[in-house]
Amino acid sequence: MTGARRLLVFPCEPGKGDGYSIAVSADVARLAPEADDVIIYRTSRPSPPRGNARTIGTPTRVEQAWNILKGRPSSEFSGGQLRRCLDGVQGEFDEIFSGEIFFYRALRRLFPTTRIHVRTHNLFSLVRCRQMLGHPPTNFRHALNMHQYSKLEMEILADRNVTMLFITEEELAFARLLSPHLRGECWPVVDPGLAVSGTLRPPTVARLVHFGSSAAAHTAIGLRVLCRTVFPRLRARMPEVEFHLFGHGSERYHDPARGILGHGRYPGEGLPFDGDALFCIPDIHGMGIKLKVADLLKAGVPFISTPLGMSGYHLSPHPHILVREMDDWAEAIQAYFQSLGLAEPSGPRPGEEVSSPGAG
Repeated sequence: MTGARRLLVFPCEPGKGDGYSIAVSADVARLAPEADDVIIYRTSRPSPPRGNARTIGTPTRVEQAWNILKGRPSSEFSGGQLRRCLDGVQGEFDEIFSGEIFFYRALRRLFPTTRIHVRTHNLFSLVRCRQMLGHPPTNFRHALNMHQYSKLEMEILADRNVTMLFITEEELAFARLLSPHLRGECWPVVDPGLAVSGTLRPPTVARLVHFGSSAAAHTAIGLRVLCRTVFPRLRARMPEVEFHLFGHGSERYHDPARGILGHGRYPGEGLPFDGDALFCIPDIHGMGIKLKVADLLKAGVPFISTPLGMSGYHLSPHPHILVREMDDWAEAIQAYFQSLGLAEPSGPRPGEEVSSPGAG
């Protein structure tokens, strides 16, 4: 996407505050906008145009409800919204970058013959197939997203005048199986071969930590399984172990009687407890790529993840990186702490191997 006048539409402003803004930062750096390009950022607080950059507000609650009634993703934009945002812009665009799939229909309506590069942050069609085959837990919001977004993805894949940009090679390969004529590329956000730090340090306390927002629907599902089913099994085996959650929405899991402590947003710098814990990535659906994996690798701290949570990474086995299905987490974590001398080599006490309704 160089040497031509471009319209670049991004789902948020670039930054370092969360995975979305980090991914947008990577796309902005790769695209290297020029003076002749027109840039649009989605934001909750639109402002007047600044140079070649403009902002567009997020859909209102009424617009979101209307989208859902039409069988579309709630975040989808209309052609009228984008047209108003481009008011006063003169001339044609040679290429268009759609930084999220919910811009696609509006852009195609306004520019019916222009090639559009469509960026995916999560390939819902792949997630939906996994759901159908493995039946991992879901909720209404996540199930609705899977249905609506995968339907939109099928429409985009059928457009011969689209180039799709994926966040992992696995998602690109799956899309090519669905659509052999696909024009697609992989634009990773982190190096998939990111090396494990040579100074990765084991914990000195039998403590689990989840660090990050729990507001996303798919994140909340994995956390609920961890709090309600997995951690009670571990706690029955290791009564001294605690599970600490930091980040937006973590307060809802607070249940000190069961060893679960939800602290809310983390107020400090770096990692909680200076990284002295086993960090948890309870991803049971495999949405996009977990930037938190890269953060933990760079910080040199141990963590446990599901195989789907490691999708997009190509790491060699490491004693302080546990990759297990969530059904096996309790036993794997107990064995890990035992190997470090942080737990007694004993199993659950009679009658205590029972799932608890827990928090969440």
